[in-house]
Amino acid sequence: MDPAPHPALKQRPRKFSRHQAPSRASSRQSTILTTMERWLKEIEGAQTKQSRMQHALAVREFAQTQSSSVGVRRVDRHTAGEFVSNVLLRSGASQNTVNRKIASLSSMWQWLIKRGFVSDNPWQGQGSFKNRLNLEPAKRAYAADELTKLLSADPVSIMGQRYGTVLFDLMRVGLMTGCRIKELCQLRTVNVIVKERSFRILSGKTGNARRIVPIHKPAWPIMQRRLVSSSDGWVFSVLTPANPDGNRS
Repeated sequence: MDPAPHPALKQRPRKFSRHQAPSRASSRQSTILTTMERWLKEIEGAQTKQSRMQHALAVREFAQTQSSSVGVRRVDRHTAGEFVSNVLLRSGASQNTVNRKIASLSSMWQWLIKRGFVSDNPWQGQGSFKNRLNLEPAKRAYAADELTKLLSADPVSIMGQRYGTVLFDLMRVGLMTGCRIKELCQLRTVNVIVKERSFRILSGKTGNARRIVPIHKPAWPIMQRRLVSSSDGWVFSVLTPANPDGNRS
């Protein structure tokens, strides 16, 4: 006579739902910080070091408000909104800084959607605050008396010889060319076209940044002096890169 089957063998096989919560092991692999590391690795060639560093700071700031074991699937719109209201908006940071952090988190969640970790982006629409207490007045042009005061000042007496002399020339060349400070600080002597009294901008903030810029007559003596005195191939020498992307400004 055959023995009776073990009770466990009588149970029906478990059926797993498509939407069943992930296992504990998969949850550990999809926490906020672990998925952030994978995301930052994938965008390494597409975004600057500075941008990736800002992304990481924003995500880590959010992760500190959550349990270390919480998976990204658990982050819903309410959780995101609480972080924005109770942490970012109460931090005293500017509107631009708050929006930049939200944008970093939103960018990561867009990637999480693409890779199948989550199905929606709880950070979308969490930013803006255009009327936030009107603490940030609109930018305006300098008035004539303000420009006169700036150009009459001696940066060397405030910043020292090394950077003061550079700033003195940068202010004047910037005023005469309309170039961004980053564009001028990245300008190499080989990109100055002496015969045409102009210089080439090879890259910049937008796609239209690549251009040839004429140098106004009052600013040309500054460029001549800078070309002669350059010791390192840069028009504005002695500047030390101070961020991950080596921006000399």
